[in-house]
Amino acid sequence: MAKTILIYGSTTGNTEALSEHVAAGLKQGGADVTVKDVADTGVDELASYDAIVFGCSTWGDGELQDDFIDFHADLGGTSLDGKKAAVFGPGDSDDYPDTFCEAVGILEDVLKRCGADIVAETLKIDGDVEPAFGDAEAWGSKVAGAL
Repeated sequence: MAKTILIYGSTTGNTEALSEHVAAGLKQGGADVTVKDVADTGVDELASYDAIVFGCSTWGDGELQDDFIDFHADLGGTSLDGKKAAVFGPGDSDDYPDTFCEAVGILEDVLKRCGADIVAETLKIDGDVEPAFGDAEAWGSKVAGAL
């Protein structure tokens, strides 16, 4: 059973709600999951886990959710060699077609640069998150199967 941390950043509650469903899918898939708000998490905590899942919405012109900014900066010099990872997040392609879910890509890129192995295609939720709760659970289960 892979010891997994799911770290999310949420301003409006959408990413937090998605995180609950991704975590449920991870658990269904057999992962041992700890869910934490990025505002309450330090980069040093990642060393205790086999797998890392990030959930982050995209803001402004393709920026990370506010609470993820410092965490992302701290992550830059961290070695995640041997860790499995995956990333998900909500976005709005109607209002922000050029930067849709850009934060997801930013986080996936830093995970790769730190040596983590991305085990699943990113999950990008467009618009209202509630209809996508089932998709989030299914994605979490798929990620757990790849750990």
